[in-house]
Amino acid sequence: MNDEKLFFYAPEKFLAAVDLKTGKQLWENKDEDLLTAIGENHQAQLWKTGYSTSCYLKCNDKQIFFAGPQRLKMVVASAEDGKLQWTYPTGNVQLVLREDAIYAAGPLIREVPGETGVRLAYEDGKVLSGFPSRRACTRATGGVDSIFFRASGGTVRVMTDNNNATHIDPMRPPCQDGVLISNGHFYWGPWMCGCQLSLYGNICLAPATENENHPPMNFHDGLMTYSNNTDLEPLAAQKSDWVTYRGTNARNDVTEIELPEQVKLAWTSKVCDTELPTAPVAAGGMVFAADRNGAVTAFDSDGKQVWKSYTAGAVNYSPSIAKDRLFVGCSDGCVYAFAAKTGQLLWKNRVGPKTNRILVFDKLVSGFPVSGGVAVQDETVFAAAGITHYDGTFVVALDAITGEVKKYNDSSGQLSAESNNGISVQGNLAIVDGQLQFLGGGVYETAQYDIENLQCLNSPKVQVTSQYRTAFYPFYPKYGKYLSLEHTCSDGSKLCLDATYDGSDFNNLALQSVQPNGEPRTPKEASRFSVTRRRGKGLPKNIWEDTKNRRFTSYIVSGDQLLGAGHLDDKPEEPFLVAINIKDGKDLWKIPLPANCVKGGAAIDQNRNIYLALEDGQLLCFQPE
Repeated sequence: MNDEKLFFYAPEKFLAAVDLKTGKQLWENKDEDLLTAIGENHQAQLWKTGYSTSCYLKCNDKQIFFAGPQRLKMVVASAEDGKLQWTYPTGNVQLVLREDAIYAAGPLIREVPGETGVRLAYEDGKVLSGFPSRRACTRATGGVDSIFFRASGGTVRVMTDNNNATHIDPMRPPCQDGVLISNGHFYWGPWMCGCQLSLYGNICLAPATENENHPPMNFHDGLMTYSNNTDLEPLAAQKSDWVTYRGTNARNDVTEIELPEQVKLAWTSKVCDTELPTAPVAAGGMVFAADRNGAVTAFDSDGKQVWKSYTAGAVNYSPSIAKDRLFVGCSDGCVYAFAAKTGQLLWKNRVGPKTNRILVFDKLVSGFPVSGGVAVQDETVFAAAGITHYDGTFVVALDAITGEVKKYNDSSGQLSAESNNGISVQGNLAIVDGQLQFLGGGVYETAQYDIENLQCLNSPKVQVTSQYRTAFYPFYPKYGKYLSLEHTCSDGSKLCLDATYDGSDFNNLALQSVQPNGEPRTPKEASRFSVTRRRGKGLPKNIWEDTKNRRFTSYIVSGDQLLGAGHLDDKPEEPFLVAINIKDGKDLWKIPLPANCVKGGAAIDQNRNIYLALEDGQLLCFQPE
């Protein structure tokens, strides 16, 4: 309807209008040229085309517009009498009616190459300019200065003053609603499927000035020191201790310690009651874990609590042990350093530019949380703060002893100024081949920084599409808890299990043969999204395959043995810990667990004690039998 008339359409019969004030029918049009142009209603419940909830009839004071997933072509009729005015050859476009032009966000359909969005003139449908393609099913919406729609991943924002398209990488508009604009805010709701998942749920963006989007920061203002940083009781950690998340900075679950031939439960302690604990780390006869309440707890070799200290936010990943200290990345935006033997707080350093808090799944966290944990190498602690690239991503190298900033990078949140895309913190920190790495959340699969100077090594991409998916464990522990495995054995064979980023698809644990003639292996996305949907294509031959359909949340790889914590695909209520012979895939031993192990939640110490952190807050110790 417009200010005066209500329009209605009976498929293949007539188009009519009534007066809004009186309810009197003003006209009815049955012209053959109009009805033929509109055509029959076509199927709309397809992801390729869209959904029937999409509005197929729009109007302004002068014209009526037929378009959407049920239309083969766009049809424009007069609001005065319903007479056909003009048509456009593509009907599956999402319309945003503005004073300057009709913005028709076109679909990206493989069968129609080159299909794109267009600005059309009202009077005759002439194409005024183009803009990037819309991705299939999502509804386009408009504001005073821009229109929003989904391309292939993320959100496209076309600025109407210059027709420039920018990209919001981490979240995509929902199929039925698109980006909602109200009260000067932008809202994204959850969508129906798990595709292109980076940020999910109900998301709100508020207005911000340019300086607020990319705030200037003095990286030396965030440090607070509390006590003597040099005279600490030694922890006596050994080189092969399990001192960080998943055993090494490469997060590869590998240890030099030989797994026990049999184990027995030695003790059980409680890390927390209502929140998830982190995976444990172990060194010097002690074991450490934190939790999403912000507590950091140390236990001795008998499971007795030695100390408990606190941060001001959730801790999502394991502490890291180095230099007789325990380092923790926290969602309050800070890195903390504790004395490992006593729990004394030594220093903390705020990594992000501001102290503001926002609600993330009903928890107040920093707008720049250190959610990906820390990585420690030599005497340097690495951390990254932020959630989304458009708010800024802040990467730092801190002195492990003093907490002072050695190096920093505050520019990788915007790598392409033209399309405004960049790196978001959507993964756990790792150090691989001289690079600091974490998942980048959209356009850039893996964020890469030179370990020496923190220069971002990702090449800027001028594009408004994104193809990489993440389910960041701190935000989505149910989605992101399963671990993939890709371990190269001494003979070149590979121990593999692929688990998708959202936990919806898996293949079985298998030992794959060496590729013949040195042929390269099929590359895998970190999300494992495409590989699991191409089973048997481009993959080497399996030496053996575990056909039990077991899903794993944690591993320890030791020589020719694999330790895994998991459950059967159809029996998550029956978790277990199992040791597997890598050479033949046979179970060496298996014991039930009282609850599922958290992601990466296994550790082993010098005495071959195995520690597991469980989703119910328990910490278990298994000793050699």
